[in-house]
Amino acid sequence: MQYPSGGGFDDWQLNDWLAYLEKLHPQEIDLGLERVAEVYQRLGKPRPGKQIISVAGTNGKGSVCAHLTALAAAAGLSSGSYTSPHLLAYNERFRINGQFARDKNICQAFAQIETARAEVSLSYFEFSTLAGILLMAEQALDIAIFEVGLGGRLDAVNILDADCVVITSIDLDHQQWLGNSRELIALEKAGILRLFNPAAGSHRQSIVIGDPQPPNSLLQTVSESQQSAAFLGRDFNWKQKQGSTEISVFYPASGRQISLPASPLPAPIQNDNLVVAFQALDSIITPLLLDPVKLLAEFKRLPLRGRLEQIASQPDVFLDVAHNPAAAEVLAAWLKHRLAQQASLRTKVWAVVAMLADKDAARVCKIIDPWVTSWHLAGLSGLRGRSAGELQNAITPRLQHPQRQHETVRLALEVVSELATSQDLILVFGSFLTVEQAIHYWNE
Repeated sequence: MQYPSGGGFDDWQLNDWLAYLEKLHPQEIDLGLERVAEVYQRLGKPRPGKQIISVAGTNGKGSVCAHLTALAAAAGLSSGSYTSPHLLAYNERFRINGQFARDKNICQAFAQIETARAEVSLSYFEFSTLAGILLMAEQALDIAIFEVGLGGRLDAVNILDADCVVITSIDLDHQQWLGNSRELIALEKAGILRLFNPAAGSHRQSIVIGDPQPPNSLLQTVSESQQSAAFLGRDFNWKQKQGSTEISVFYPASGRQISLPASPLPAPIQNDNLVVAFQALDSIITPLLLDPVKLLAEFKRLPLRGRLEQIASQPDVFLDVAHNPAAAEVLAAWLKHRLAQQASLRTKVWAVVAMLADKDAARVCKIIDPWVTSWHLAGLSGLRGRSAGELQNAITPRLQHPQRQHETVRLALEVVSELATSQDLILVFGSFLTVEQAIHYWNE
């Protein structure tokens, strides 16, 4: 692989680097720790924060990371987070004390990695993960938050020995890499746990499980780690009085209760993600003292896009990155509740969907179908993309409501925007790429 300029990379801009990284490694997804761990060692194994939190799971990882960031700020703690993928700009992957990383700093991190790796080939994600570690290590942060990209055991984030391990929901997604059952997928996710062995000098991890029905393989792995874990629904939970803007986090064994403002994100399941994040931070910061005024301010600018994000009104337009059956169930529950509230308006739901070829589009769309008036199917380009025709072939046998094909998300939105009336709802979902294109459409 040659540099685009034919020489060094001192003058490269971020776009130059990203174009280079996209072609550097032969496989987009190449699970395994040997290569990235070797380069991490060459970089001096920098520690990204005093306390490291790793977040794995099928759904809810980004939401937990966003809530963690807000809680840390409200506790007066400096923090950084590494998440993926991004929606509009690559810099979104690195947030340090509320700010996205600057192009210059990312390029400097890339240059360090490029020098250190020498003959070792790194994937786009592995390069990004190492950059996140370097960017945070420069800041001497209190809390470093890392979202696991795919699986856990063989994901690049797993080169870090986390002080707190969070595993959110477990469901079917990425089966070609992780296995075809919740048990197998949970085993891969649980690979971020460490065996506690005081004789070998290992440190104890805090473990937080956010799946209310954890698979047996996850329970077994927790047991084998010789560490205790806090389970949502068993060791901690939450409740909310009707009409209240607060939730109460409670601990059945001790009787402890903590009041928090409810999550500002629309879906009720976001309160699960909030209390999981609270439990994670509370388990490693003692005492965890939250400024309620600061927390409310942080919640108003919660750094998370594309999770039932409302981007327009009259008609209301919502964007969601839901792309697997479990996420679709959450989306359907929200739709059902919203339509019940607007029953007198006879609201129509116009669904614009575009999904990657490796996603279970038939199951996802069947779950949403009862609440949809009309489907508008769009194509996605790229190696993992799927055309509107291919999408229709996959989902038509499962759907009751009419469908119409469009070559792109933009063309679908142009048509739907003309058809929908002011009291209707336009729902755009299916992929991060789908949401990204929708944001660009409305921004323009």
